[in-house]
Amino acid sequence: MSTGVKTEIILIRHGRPRSADNIRCTASGYANWIRKYNAADLDPKSKPAKLLSLNNYFVMSSDLRRARSTARYCCGHSACEYSSLFREMDIPYYRLPFRLRAWTWVYFSRALWMAGAGGRFESYKDAKARAEMAVNLLEVRAKTHKKIVMFGHGMMNREIRKRLQQRGWTVAEKDNGYWGVNRLHLNG
Repeated sequence: MSTGVKTEIILIRHGRPRSADNIRCTASGYANWIRKYNAADLDPKSKPAKLLSLNNYFVMSSDLRRARSTARYCCGHSACEYSSLFREMDIPYYRLPFRLRAWTWVYFSRALWMAGAGGRFESYKDAKARAEMAVNLLEVRAKTHKKIVMFGHGMMNREIRKRLQQRGWTVAEKDNGYWGVNRLHLNG
């Protein structure tokens, strides 16, 4: 029997990190760029296009610094719950004899990774399994809280959104950029 209460999950991508510069680098320089990107805080010049009123939401976040900082910026306080399940899917790197822009490395390496190339990082298959666990956690919290906001990362948020849709959630808003908001509803 439907209660008429709409359950909502909002996925927000972190703001632009300080180290998101698109430098030209070798494979070893790219590996260093990844380490800096994963440890970075937010670029102070990066601001959201709009701030949502999130007062009545249960706040969850990836445990990576850029997501935690985004949660504090948007909510005025730290998240209620952090989870490594919400971390970005690994940014793979391969030792190839190229000199490319950092974001070109990201797209090229991710294409190889999604095609099955392995390395010393989380496999694409394992990352998708982690996304499934993240969705399970969000749905468990949504049963209690009805309104959830989760601060995470671009590729992981897309995978979570896709899996929520497969489970019957409706996308009301979709944006994958920095500070991007993905809003999903489940009628209950």
